[in-house]
Amino acid sequence: MSTLFNRHRQTESKPALEIVTGLPCAVPGCSKDTAIRCAYRDRRERQCTAAFCPAHAVMLDGVAYCRRHAGTVQAIGDLATQMVGRPDVDDRKPSLVNWIARDLDSTIRGMLTRAMRPGEKVLADEVVRLTRNGLRRVRWERSWRIVDHTGVVLKVVIHMSEDDEGVHVGVGNELAADAVPPWIARRRGDEDVEAAIDISQRERFYRFLEENISEAVARFRARADRVEQTK
Repeated sequence: MSTLFNRHRQTESKPALEIVTGLPCAVPGCSKDTAIRCAYRDRRERQCTAAFCPAHAVMLDGVAYCRRHAGTVQAIGDLATQMVGRPDVDDRKPSLVNWIARDLDSTIRGMLTRAMRPGEKVLADEVVRLTRNGLRRVRWERSWRIVDHTGVVLKVVIHMSEDDEGVHVGVGNELAADAVPPWIARRRGDEDVEAAIDISQRERFYRFLEENISEAVARFRARADRVEQTK
């Protein structure tokens, strides 16, 4: 099973040289006054107000970000270069979709590879994409696809909409899973739990997603095989 511990390492540049800026670092216990403001600006031109010293900031291509927005920039890839494609400064959804997709990536690729038929192959998004749902509301997603010479055979997509906290997983035309991650639910309810409980809840959440995706892929192939047999 894929778990939250199987993360890809972020590609980060070395910390910048420390220069006294007069800004205190936001990390508790850090007494340095060499903090740099996070460079992230959203599509509404609002800037992140967090500031961290070079040791605690994340440098991407020579630009300093807080860890939260460094995750956002890395999640959306080339969209980060387009102001209109940037999430709101307080929107955690793109990085959360990316986080979950990375944890499930090898498992989903394995499922789809096993479900392939001759002449098919598996393709996958490497970054989060900005789309819109049927109501034209912003949606952030990452997907995996079985394709053949005619196009997409089956698509698995993990997505979150701007107007709710749920993580939704589609397999073909089926909504295979729909749940609020336990750590998000706890934050919303201002709850704290012990580390062991947090780990257990996260693992159950990932197992829930994996099991439902696997079952939905199997159902899709069973239906496709029945259709093929009737031809």
